[in-house]
Amino acid sequence: MKKVILVGASPIVDVSFLDDKDAFYIAADGGYKAFLKADKEPDLFVGDFDTIDKTLLCKPKKTIILNPIKDDTDTLAAIKYCLKEGYDTFYMYGCLNGKLDHTFANIQVLNFLLDNKAKGYLIDVDNNTIAFAIRNDKVTFNKSKGHISVFSLSEKSNGVYENNLKYTLSNATLYSSYPLGISNEFIDDIASIEVKDGTLLIIAPLSSLSI
Repeated sequence: MKKVILVGASPIVDVSFLDDKDAFYIAADGGYKAFLKADKEPDLFVGDFDTIDKTLLCKPKKTIILNPIKDDTDTLAAIKYCLKEGYDTFYMYGCLNGKLDHTFANIQVLNFLLDNKAKGYLIDVDNNTIAFAIRNDKVTFNKSKGHISVFSLSEKSNGVYENNLKYTLSNATLYSSYPLGISNEFIDDIASIEVKDGTLLIIAPLSSLSI
C-alpha cells in the first residue's frame, strides 16, 4: 500500500492525522491551511488559489499551480498525479461536510479511484465519520457508536448483504433512486456489508473500521 493523505479546503478541527510518517502529504488549495495550523509543510501543493491566498504559501516540497479554467478539481488533479506515481490508497480530509457540490464531486472521486484500482476514504472535519465506496466486494466493521448508511452509486447494486446490523439485508438489490440503506445500527461486535454486483457508498463511524 502506498498511502496518500490529501487535505481539502473544508476547515478541520483536529490536525493530528498529519503525524503519519508513512504517508505522502498533499494540500489541495485551501487544504494548505491545515498544514499551517499543524506547522508542517506538505510533500505536494496542488491548486489554483481560489480558496487560499498565494502569499500564505511557504515551502511545500513540490508545487503544481493549476489554471483556474480547468476540467479537474484540485483534488482530482492531485489524485491523477499520485496515481501516475503508483499511489493506491487515499485518505481525504477536508473533503467532506463542506460545500455540498464539492462533497458530491469528492464522492464521484471515490468512483474514479475504484475505476483505477485504487481506494479512497473521505473523513469529516471532526475525524468522526468516514465515507468510502466498494465495488463487488465485502467489508467488515467493529461495533461502534453512531449509524451506518449504505447507498447504491451504480444505477442498481445486486446481491447486497448486511449482516449483524439491526436491519439486515440478504441478497437484496439497492437502487440509486431509493435510499433504503440509511441509518442502520450496530448490534454485534462484528458486522459486514457485501455487494456481489455493483458499487456501494458506505458512510460509517471512523472508529468502526481498522484502516
